Amino acid sequence: MPPREHPCAILGCKAQHKSLHRLPANEQQRLKWLSFIFEDKVPENVPKLLYVCANHFSVDCLENAGQYNSGFASKLFLKTGSVPTIRDPVSLQATTSTKSNKVDVACQTEPFHTSLHSVGTQLSFRTLQAKRRSTSVQTTISSFELTVPSASSTAFMTSTPLKPSLKRPRLELEEEEEEEEEAEETLTESKIIAQDSDVTFDPAEECTSATEPTDLSIQECPVHNIAKFIVYETCLMELFSDCPVCQRRCDVKSQRLGTFLSVQQVCPHCEFVRKWNSQPIIGSTPAGNLHLSAAVYLSGASFFVVEKVFAAMKLHIFKYNSFRRHARLCIEPAIVHKWRNWQSEMLEQLSRRENVIVGGDMRADSPGHSAKYGSYTMMDLATNTVVDLQLVQSNEVGGSYHMEKEGLKRSLDLLDARGVRLECIITDRHPQIQKYLRDRNVTQFYDVWHIEKGISKKLDKICQIKGCEKLRKWLRSIKNHIYWTAASSTTGPERVAKWTSILNHVQDKHVHEDPNFPACLHPQRISRDKNKWLSAGKFPFFSI
Repeated sequence: MPPREHPCAILGCKAQHKSLHRLPANEQQRLKWLSFIFEDKVPENVPKLLYVCANHFSVDCLENAGQYNSGFASKLFLKTGSVPTIRDPVSLQATTSTKSNKVDVACQTEPFHTSLHSVGTQLSFRTLQAKRRSTSVQTTISSFELTVPSASSTAFMTSTPLKPSLKRPRLELEEEEEEEEEAEETLTESKIIAQDSDVTFDPAEECTSATEPTDLSIQECPVHNIAKFIVYETCLMELFSDCPVCQRRCDVKSQRLGTFLSVQQVCPHCEFVRKWNSQPIIGSTPAGNLHLSAAVYLSGASFFVVEKVFAAMKLHIFKYNSFRRHARLCIEPAIVHKWRNWQSEMLEQLSRRENVIVGGDMRADSPGHSAKYGSYTMMDLATNTVVDLQLVQSNEVGGSYHMEKEGLKRSLDLLDARGVRLECIITDRHPQIQKYLRDRNVTQFYDVWHIEKGISKKLDKICQIKGCEKLRKWLRSIKNHIYWTAASSTTGPERVAKWTSILNHVQDKHVHEDPNFPACLHPQRISRDKNKWLSAGKFPFFSI
C-alpha cells in the first residue's frame, strides 16, 4: 500500500494535521478537491491515496464540530459532498486553535482558563542552603540558623503572598521544562549566592520593612488557580521555632479548621509577633475548605470516600456537615447561575438560526413505572450541546408514566418563548409523545437506537427457531446496516432503498432494481463461505 500523500504542504499548511480525510470516490467531488489542492493545475499522475486534513474545511462542512471541540469525539467527520475551501495559512492557524482547551465532560460549565503565574511559597530558598553565619551578627545561635530573608523576599515575615523572584527553586522539574530553564536557573542561583555572601547584611533593618504594603502581581492570580501542596507539620513548624530578629526560641501556637492552619509566633525576648495563615480567607471561610468541597462536588466523587483517603494519609479534613453547607450556600447557587447564563446565550444563538433539529429524552431515578423524579433533556443535534433540562416529579402529573410528556411540553414551551424555530425533533417511540407532537404539528423522527433495538429483539427470537440458526451470522451486519442507512441517507426514498437492499445482499445479490440505490457500495469480492448466504423463499430468509 503506498504511503499517504499529504497535500497540506502544497497548500502551505503549517498547522498540526488532524482528522485526515481521503479524496472521495465520486468523480465529480474528486475533481473539485483536486482543483482546490493544485489550483486548477492538476498533474496527470495523481496518487490514489491523497489526504486532506480538516483544517482546510469550514465548520459548516463538519458533522461533529461541536462534539469535537467539547472533547466528546477524537475525530472529525465530513458531511456528504463537502469540499475544502480554506487555503490561507493564517486562517488555518485560527481553525486549529478552536480546540485549544479540553472540557470536563462531567459538567456543562466552561473551565476556568487564566494565565499561569509562578507562585511563591512561605519557605525561603536560603533556609534550604547550608548553615552560614553572618559576620554582622554578634549573638550565638543555639540551634539551626534561620536566615532572615532579604528585602526582595519579605514573604517570610507575613502571610501576604508576595511576588516571587525571576526564577524560584524547584524540587522537581518537568522533562520538557528542564532544558529551557537550565540557563536561567544558573543565573538566579549565582545571584542568590552573591546575596548570601554580603557581610553588610543587617537583619534588624530587614524586619522593619516586613509590614510595608506591596503591590504584587501574584495577588492578581485567582485564588482557585494558586498551586497547593501537602506540608508536614514538623517541617512547617521549623520555620516558626526561632525568632528571625534575635534568633532565640519563640512561643508558637496553632489553630486548625478543616484543612486550614493558623500559626501565631511570639518571641518573649524581643516581643516580635507574627501571625501566618496557610490559606486565604474568602469572607469567613478558608479558601482550601471551599475549594476541596467544590472539587468533590463537581467531580461527582463521594465525600465519604475522600474522607477515608484523608484519614488513611493523616490529612485533616472538615466534617460532612461543612461540606453540605458549602454546597448549599456556594457551590449549587454558582452552578445554577452559570447554567442559566450559558443557556440564555445558547437559546439566543438558536433563535437566529433558520431551522433547528433537537433531540429529547427522559431519564428517571429508577427503572419501570415507579420512578419519583424524571429529568428530561433537550439537545441541539447540530452542535451536540444540551439546551434545556426539566425536572418533573411524578405527583405533579398523576404518575411516572406521564412525566416524559410533561418534560417535553415544558422544553418546547421554552423554545417557543425564545423564538426558536424547530425543523424536527428526534425522540423515542413513546405513544404519548407521538400523539402530543402530532397535535402540536411538530415533525417527529425516531431515534435509530430504538429502531435497532426493536428489530434486534425480533431477530433474536427468530434465530431460536429450528432451521433459522444461519440468520445469527447476519445479526451484527443487519444492526450495522440500520445505523449506516440512517447516517448516510438524505431523503426518504433513498433511506427505504438502502434499508431494503439488505434482502438482496444476504442472497449474494449486490445489484438492485431501485434507482435510488442501484448497487451496493462495497467492493466486489468472491466469498469463500458459500453456506452463509440465504436463499429466497426459505427459512430463515422467509422469516425476515
